[in-house]
Amino acid sequence: MFGNRMKSAFLAIAVLAMIIYSGCILSPDQEVPQPQPKPTYKALTDKENIIYNLMQCYKEHNVTRYEELLDAGFYWHDQDGTAKDRATDISQTGKMFEAAEHTYPDPKWWLDKLELTIYNNPWTPAPVVDGEACDDCWETTRDYYITAVISGGATTYIGDAQATFIAVGIQEGGQKIYRLRHIYDTPTQPQ
Repeated sequence: MFGNRMKSAFLAIAVLAMIIYSGCILSPDQEVPQPQPKPTYKALTDKENIIYNLMQCYKEHNVTRYEELLDAGFYWHDQDGTAKDRATDISQTGKMFEAAEHTYPDPKWWLDKLELTIYNNPWTPAPVVDGEACDDCWETTRDYYITAVISGGATTYIGDAQATFIAVGIQEGGQKIYRLRHIYDTPTQPQ
């Protein structure tokens, strides 16, 4: 009988200890990290969504989504007057995204930070693109800010300039969508 009381007392203490200490286990001092929401990309049925998706691509380092923004005849025009065709631009952007993901083959180029902000400005009609009349082509010139940090800040690139975006309306899958035909990178104009 004494043994049964001892077992019951021990069991009661064990259950009480589990109840008391479970508060510490079940509600720790540190917060459990919440899963990040999946990135959202907007349909390219509105030309403004090109800009939104472009910033999302840089945020997520998503070269596949970046490719979707570019028309087959896309060119990136640098400030020095040189131009890169679609394939070259996608390749270079892909390498930058790999560096941001730390998957680029040379770790000395890995980016600790990559951010792109493009400021709002309205779209206006672009009646002639590539020397041909166009009834659904648009342009917008916007200030942008890009930051790339390498090696914990040992090298920091900050781009503060303007870009003129030329978008063309095309039919795809039975609907009209917009893609980028040109981006002209230009220095910021003094105010």
